[in-house]
Amino acid sequence: MDYKKAAMDIVEHVGGEQNIVSIMSCFTRVRVELKNKDLADDAKLKKIEGCQGLNWAGNTAQIIFGGRCNDVYDELEKVVHVKENTGSSQVVAKKQSAGAMVIDYIANSIQPIVPVLIASGFLQSLLAMLNYLNVDTTTYTYQVLNSIGQAGYYFLPIFLGYASAKKLRVNPYLGALVGAVMVYPAIIELGSAGGTASFLGIPVTLVSYASSITPILISMPVVMLINKLAKKISPKVLSSILVPIITMILSVPVILIVTGPIATWIGNGLCGIITFIFTKLSIVGGLIIGAIAPYLVMTGVHNGIALPITLTELASQGFSYFFPLLAYGNIAIGGAALGVWYRTKNKTLKTNAMSSCLMAVVGITEPALFGVLLPTKKPLICLGIMDAICSAISLVFGVKCTALSLCGLGGLPAFFGDTFVIWCILMIVSFVGAFLITSALGFEDIPEEAEA
Repeated sequence: MDYKKAAMDIVEHVGGEQNIVSIMSCFTRVRVELKNKDLADDAKLKKIEGCQGLNWAGNTAQIIFGGRCNDVYDELEKVVHVKENTGSSQVVAKKQSAGAMVIDYIANSIQPIVPVLIASGFLQSLLAMLNYLNVDTTTYTYQVLNSIGQAGYYFLPIFLGYASAKKLRVNPYLGALVGAVMVYPAIIELGSAGGTASFLGIPVTLVSYASSITPILISMPVVMLINKLAKKISPKVLSSILVPIITMILSVPVILIVTGPIATWIGNGLCGIITFIFTKLSIVGGLIIGAIAPYLVMTGVHNGIALPITLTELASQGFSYFFPLLAYGNIAIGGAALGVWYRTKNKTLKTNAMSSCLMAVVGITEPALFGVLLPTKKPLICLGIMDAICSAISLVFGVKCTALSLCGLGGLPAFFGDTFVIWCILMIVSFVGAFLITSALGFEDIPEEAEA
């Protein structure tokens, strides 16, 4: 595959470099945020060599390349020169519902920091496994590895502050500074002690913001509004000095006094509701959530829903009931892809089905989902069935993970603990069940001559 040509085609078919606001990538998708979505040509984007599908999240085109995603993105970075967002925006956005706008904001704020969370989460889980072997935790080697595992989550407000500010067209370094203030040792120490304090005579509820996500996500729109106000009232000749000063002096107290504590209560309340559903309504909750979860990836909203729930659980209680439910859906995608491999007569589809099956087992599902299951359609049915069944059983037994990781066997250390064996059994059941259902139901095979 010619990755450079694919990158050039992306630029051309999204309306040219001048129409690009930002670019980023995840494991399988190149995400291109546009000023004007109407200038993009969906049909031509889908025909780019290696493209396995196209989703839209607001003005952001999610172009699916599977395992080739990073190679395409590397070439795209070479040909696209996007100026850092500093507050100006020329985006021509189509009218969206409030819910869609919120999900888009959350998803695009969290997505850039997922690699940080996975790296830190993997090390946390790996070290937890080593602790069972009575490894010496006082060595320098252990402390270095542990610091990587802990820092990614502890300083989460800083990373998230940068990413969310960039999404809102605020200078991202101001966003990072807001996050740094929230995890500053003195603020953390006071927050951990609890109680109240006062700022210029105004009472402040003391809260610890380490490892939190809700406070910074809710607070950053406040920073955006104050930043816009600062630009309006500052003389042009002094704006480079006055804007950041005014933004920080006004926004940080508002965050610590108002939005931070409120967001913490909201996050704790959300976690309480989720925990209630997962522990008290386990069968019903598992069936409903499991039936929906596999299809969140298809709509491109999984990062705006699944990740916040998982991170909120991890921050408040140190483990997640929700994340294992996603793994059952991912492994089911792999089983369904294997079923397509078993039934299809199309040699190319057979090859793609086997390779994408292996990737789905690891935790990367888009190649199987968009390249194999969507074209054959009927195998999609089994995903919700198997995830619903396994999720209900999972919640009954209280299966949990201790860190964010790849949502499959690639993230195995994160699931290590007293429910590890049950999780492994359910993963096998979901995979085999999806394979058997796909094999039994069959599908309308794609003739060789009909291949794209």
